Amino acid sequence: MHTILIDKMMFGPAPAGIRSGDTIIWVNRDMFKHSATARDKSFNVDLPPKSSGKTVIRHPGTIAFYCVYHPGMTGSLSVAR
Repeated sequence: MHTILIDKMMFGPAPAGIRSGDTIIWVNRDMFKHSATARDKSFNVDLPPKSSGKTVIRHPGTIAFYCVYHPGMTGSLSVAR
């Protein structure tokens, strides 16, 4: 299990060592609603203020993600097999 924090309108760094089948816990510390949405549509986690959510990563590769509510918030996951 890996955790990515969202704080001050930014995604924290993606953890190293993510593999297919791993779970990502997304923690929204902001007072604003956010999402963690994969550009390839492989996941979409809605995150109300001060909440958390999770997704299981299903495939290897680089997965770009963003917040649908704040499109300038972006990041990427590097996923091994």
